[in-house]
Amino acid sequence: MTAAVDRTPLRPRWQAELDEPAIALDVLRGARDAPACLVAGGSEGDVRVFDPDGAPRWRLTLDDALLTVSASPDGTRIVALGMESRRLWSATDGAVLRTEGAGWSASASWDARSQSLAVADGKRVRVLDRSGAVRWTSEPLPSTVTNVVWPRGRLHVAASAYQGVTIFEPDTDRTTNTLAAPGAISGLAAAPNGRWIVGGSQDATLHGWKVDDRSDFEMSGFPATVSHLAFEDGGRWMACESAEVLTCWDFSGPGPTGRAGVVLTGHQAAVSAFSWMPGETRMLISGDADGTVLVWQIDTSTRPGDELRPIGGARDDDPVTAITTSKRTAYIARRSGRIDALTVS
Repeated sequence: MTAAVDRTPLRPRWQAELDEPAIALDVLRGARDAPACLVAGGSEGDVRVFDPDGAPRWRLTLDDALLTVSASPDGTRIVALGMESRRLWSATDGAVLRTEGAGWSASASWDARSQSLAVADGKRVRVLDRSGAVRWTSEPLPSTVTNVVWPRGRLHVAASAYQGVTIFEPDTDRTTNTLAAPGAISGLAAAPNGRWIVGGSQDATLHGWKVDDRSDFEMSGFPATVSHLAFEDGGRWMACESAEVLTCWDFSGPGPTGRAGVVLTGHQAAVSAFSWMPGETRMLISGDADGTVLVWQIDTSTRPGDELRPIGGARDDDPVTAITTSKRTAYIARRSGRIDALTVS
């Protein structure tokens, strides 16, 4: 059971249980200002949709070992990706729209208009339309595609694999950029303005590129692989994890080169998931392999080189496997299959 720590801005809202380890979460948005629903995926392919109050809405099945789930920004589609297949559902009635065989597929990204879905499919990137039909396929990359993102609206798709990131323009079937890195990219993030792409490497480094001129930078000295990266909505700060430490980098102006990171210390076990709260709050929710959830605040006085402590959190002995957020709510997935919805005050 989750227990609050001192000064916590987290309050329990509801709990739900999957019948298997919960490993993937995404927010299913409703109409403007309407409370969000939650999509939760289990390791064996159990996909659930929960109403804002935690009541179950849909129970869906991938029929495959699940790797990730993703809801479209307009709240009308849900996709689940697995070891050998992918499946697309309507979020309005839970009907299956399309099921297809696929290669190892652990990353999906919708464009801003919810018209196109980029998915990893083995060594290739595929772009699907709203019905789930394939409308474009890339040439094979050097290795299995680990991440896909839309760095600039709906025109370009960036994909990470061994030795770097490739940027495609599906509508013209062109490769517009090849951004080299020395090893395999395990995590990928694009700045909201599309100016920067940053990859976390399995060799415990962080590699970033300025998209317009392909100039790059590298940060080293991390204690372990950098697997999770994310920009806050304003685009100034990007967070990444390595072992039990989170670091935030300042991407304003010329970017992070020459600037020290803001170190977030407080976890006693490896950070396993984190998510920025939406909007301009610059509040970050993180969880670790011991089950502890911590809350951090980057404010206007924060400067590169600062060390921050959490402003609160919650202790638990059930390891955190995924985190996502909506307005004033943090959703925490745990290894046991439990989902915690927590109000962030």
